[in-house]
Amino acid sequence: MVSTLVGATLLASIATAAHAQQPDLAAGRALFVKRCSVCHGEKADGNSNLARLLDPKPANLLVSKLDSAARNQIIRKGGAAVGRSSVMPNWEAELSEAELRDVIGYVASLPPARPVAATDADRVGQANSGEPR
Repeated sequence: MVSTLVGATLLASIATAAHAQQPDLAAGRALFVKRCSVCHGEKADGNSNLARLLDPKPANLLVSKLDSAARNQIIRKGGAAVGRSSVMPNWEAELSEAELRDVIGYVASLPPARPVAATDADRVGQANSGEPR
């Protein structure tokens, strides 16, 4: 009886820990809108009012080719720490581990952009490359 109870408790704590490690995508989106969209745009396409003033332009996250490790590092440490734009903040200094996990998970979940036809590009202007300098 005691071993069954201990086993059930252990399994429950493992399941809870595993669940706690999963990003909350809704919370990640809310953080993205609050903290990241000012530069990357609410659609994560690198087009915001502020983006027009920045050099280099913020990444279009819908076409970014960063792997998950690089994306994780640039969000956590900031652009300057990984040889990218110093405009990209060091979010590790401001967000909790759970918030970082949520926003990183949200960015990773973004669907890739559909290719833009030449006529669409003429109407909306040049899309940025997705990768900051």
